[in-house]
Amino acid sequence: MNKRERLLAAVAGAPLDHPPTTAWVHFQSDHLGGRQVADLHLEFLRAYDWDVLKVMNDYRYPVPSGITTLADAASLRAYRRLGLGIPAVTAQLECVARIQDQVGASTPLLETVFEPFQQIARNIGFSQAKNLYRHRQEALDALEAVTDDMCAYVEAVRKQGVDGIFMSINGAIPEHLPRGASEEQHEVFQKPFATRVLRAAEGMVRVLHIHGGHLQMDRVGDYPCEVWSVSDRLPGNPGLAQLRTMTDKCIMGGLDETRIQERTLPEIAAEVDDALAAAGRQKLILAPGCTVPSFTPKRNLEFLREYTLR
Repeated sequence: MNKRERLLAAVAGAPLDHPPTTAWVHFQSDHLGGRQVADLHLEFLRAYDWDVLKVMNDYRYPVPSGITTLADAASLRAYRRLGLGIPAVTAQLECVARIQDQVGASTPLLETVFEPFQQIARNIGFSQAKNLYRHRQEALDALEAVTDDMCAYVEAVRKQGVDGIFMSINGAIPEHLPRGASEEQHEVFQKPFATRVLRAAEGMVRVLHIHGGHLQMDRVGDYPCEVWSVSDRLPGNPGLAQLRTMTDKCIMGGLDETRIQERTLPEIAAEVDDALAAAGRQKLILAPGCTVPSFTPKRNLEFLREYTLR
């Protein structure tokens, strides 16, 4: 199998030579141009030969000029459709195109996107979520504009030949935790817009990254996707064996991203063995539950990759 065949087999539940394995890290690169960011990804891929390259997207959706908070409704009315010509988009598309040119068709790419609610909140500050909820109609209008842009972006990466998207959502985090939402807030401000973007990616491999801990998994069962990505090692989250009882989708996870940087090599091996025993070798992408720390030792990541190929 080549890497692309391995990913597609894992998603479909077909026989595998071994589960595809990957990891990813934030490069703190939003001050760089698309070509430079692509080269960081390519070096990371060459160092560890991952089966899947998750393309990081750290160019953030722009905050309208002069807006510093969402305290008043007018700040939300400033959000408009921006189209694909803005620097954050053109740089990321350049990054993706250069990676594709260098790796060829046999290495699958997953382009990272964030649900529309996060596209607003993560750049202006997550503390402003309360103001989106407070200015209901203005927030919904702003989310519509962002969602339209995101659907157009998904279509653009599809046309470039990208295999799939990796969409991060916070919607399963309980209300009492940071970045959490109530059931109503999730249903009104998050889910409808996130699912629109996922539907725009139909036909691609859609990885739903259900971010956070103490997840309320009943909220996400009908999100349209092929893969669930979950931090299955975090407190309060379902483990791989439990996830198998919740869905027949491919599962992405098995590795504790919060501890990989401090593990001994035998501990990494034991975690991989435990993941395979819990989830089986099919319909599994072996990966951290989320981004690994930037200071994770090369030795640990090299061993992870070598051990999964045994």
